[in-house]
Amino acid sequence: MLNNLMNKKFEISETKEHGGVLRINDAELADEFDDFVNEDCYVFTEVKFKAECVCFYFGQASCVEKIRDLVERFVSKS
Repeated sequence: MLNNLMNKKFEISETKEHGGVLRINDAELADEFDDFVNEDCYVFTEVKFKAECVCFYFGQASCVEKIRDLVERFVSKS
């Protein structure tokens, strides 16, 4: 169930320009995730709202594995 939800709602990637990027395809879920990373985890991100998704930019010091861990903690908390 967890992997299925992650595949449908969350997309994690890494770019040379932005470092770790998390794309969430649901604005309400993205808002909840933003609260989670800021208030529960004290992880700061740059957030950009796009027409079809919300992107969280974690920066060059991030890695895909750590972002995946945050998402898994968020999903299991819900």
